[in-house]
Amino acid sequence: MTPESWDWVGDLIGQRAMLNPSREAIIDLDSGIHYTYGDLNNRANRLANYLANKFNIRKGDRVAFLSRNRIEMFDGIFACGKLGAIFVPYNIRLTPGELSKLLENEEPKVLFYEEIFEPAVLKLKHPSFSMYYVVLTDEKLHPEQDRNNMDYTEIMSHANNSPRKCRGLDLEDIYLLLHTGGTTGLPKGAMISYRAVLYNQLNTILDTGVNWDKTAHLFMPLFHTGGWNFVTLAILKAGGRLLINRTFDPKLVLRVINEYKPNFVFAAATILRMIIDQPEFETTDWSTVEWVISGAAPTPVQLMEKFWEKGIKIGLAYGLTEGGPTNLVIPVNLMSIMELREKHASVGKPFSFTVAKIVDDYGREVGVEETGEIIFSGPQIFSGYWRNEEETKKTLRDGWVYTGDMGKQDKDGFYYIVGRKKNMFISGGENVFPSEIETELYQIAEVHECCVIGVPDSKWGEVGKAIIALKPVQHISKEQVIAFLKTRLAPYKVPKYVTFVDEIPKNSAGKIVVQEAVRLYGKPQDD
Repeated sequence: MTPESWDWVGDLIGQRAMLNPSREAIIDLDSGIHYTYGDLNNRANRLANYLANKFNIRKGDRVAFLSRNRIEMFDGIFACGKLGAIFVPYNIRLTPGELSKLLENEEPKVLFYEEIFEPAVLKLKHPSFSMYYVVLTDEKLHPEQDRNNMDYTEIMSHANNSPRKCRGLDLEDIYLLLHTGGTTGLPKGAMISYRAVLYNQLNTILDTGVNWDKTAHLFMPLFHTGGWNFVTLAILKAGGRLLINRTFDPKLVLRVINEYKPNFVFAAATILRMIIDQPEFETTDWSTVEWVISGAAPTPVQLMEKFWEKGIKIGLAYGLTEGGPTNLVIPVNLMSIMELREKHASVGKPFSFTVAKIVDDYGREVGVEETGEIIFSGPQIFSGYWRNEEETKKTLRDGWVYTGDMGKQDKDGFYYIVGRKKNMFISGGENVFPSEIETELYQIAEVHECCVIGVPDSKWGEVGKAIIALKPVQHISKEQVIAFLKTRLAPYKVPKYVTFVDEIPKNSAGKIVVQEAVRLYGKPQDD
């Protein structure tokens, strides 16, 4: 192939704008502004030309963002594609110290940041960072404000909007640096190629019904792989419509469903729980919603029942930054609610371009209903961790992503998550997977959220400890919890300790952070 053969892969928005420039692409629910595909392409060209001409951004340079879900994030990712630059969104919940370490390692040439994060950014402005800074505001900067910052509104007002495209782009060039959850230590930057982005889009379009005439409301943060690589970029690739806003509000979600009639809802269980807790949930018109998919954290069947009772199809998905995240999904469109109920605990089957296996400690595939580690291959996987060859070798082996998650497959080919390999604990010589215990805990009506960890024990080596957050105005005793579990689990799986807390520690993606739970509650006692 000639060097220009893959140039188009970086100009996703230019390709779409050529097909239907006047079609509505994004509605910003905060500002009320509607953007067409032509608008998005125009904005991306302005930013790309500005980056190239003012900051000398070239292919392979890093362009960083510290922002909530704003239109400028879309300008950034599309402009980077036009330049062959690497788009690096940072988790807005990181401390300045954590951000500093990532900046030192990834060395972006420019940091775009939302004005509300000014206090954190001020702590980053020291001589060791030779970065440009651009502030994202809703209005032009006033003279008394920090003039060391460049004003993004000036870029959009005056920059050249002539078409831009990166020559000599290759499918294996890196497009995104997306950071892992960082539940243990500093997050690692997963290198996501144009190849991976393209096949994640195709997986979503082919297997979930995303199309040009569909609408989706974005809940996941745009520093998260689920924010970009599941529905968001796929629906824009297909020519559909996306709704964005900066702060999650469950009441707004329900108003949006009534007013804008979205077709898809993809969210973590924590978010879905907040939605069904709203009084308006019962009166909302869900008739246009084709499916609800829960990912990023375990989802209790009681929560799913709330949707099934209203005739709404809901199922689970599983994926990780390194794997796509288009790895496993319940084929919601192809299943009845009765079938979804039957397979409610399953995270589904592999996407069209994903290859999945369950293997033992020696890399050999296990049989049906046997437990092993889930591994993935295919064109949608990552290319390794940025400047971290040691960790890359642990996760990426012979073209397979080793997830560290234990799973099994039933006779119908559906996959189930059994537990975290590293989170497994051994009690009296027996392997215990916390997720199995958590599944049973969620059968208790009073339990809102839970997490099970292993703690030291002089007799058994380790025993379980259940950390439980109860629903409002609910009460249950440790003795009642233990008695319930004894009727459902083998004795060695029943936790010895129970701790009741107001809230289980979670990260920004809604995942329970096991290491933080261990840090806070990891003593062998009832707190």
